Amino acid sequence: MSTATKLADLAHKTVVTTAFGYFIYQGINLGGMMLAGPDNNKTPREHPQAGFIQMLRDKYAEEYAKYFDTGSRDWYDKDDDSYLKKLPRPQDYQPGGKRN
Repeated sequence: MSTATKLADLAHKTVVTTAFGYFIYQGINLGGMMLAGPDNNKTPREHPQAGFIQMLRDKYAEEYAKYFDTGSRDWYDKDDDSYLKKLPRPQDYQPGGKRN
């Protein structure tokens, strides 16, 4: 083999090894960023509807406490629409009463 062929082989191996190493580096870097998630500040974020979910849990616990008590059961009345006042509204659970 001539010197030019040896230099060409060495240059080719160098370029291929560098490209492969860079590909592996980028894959590891991107994989780490994907595992880290959109924010790296490690502070747990609150669910956007956490207040509404907690309000529903509280209402469920309140209604379930009355479930087996026959003295306080709310009976169906065709003309009674007071249940509409008990419905959850966005103003009840969002800070400042504003919708997004």
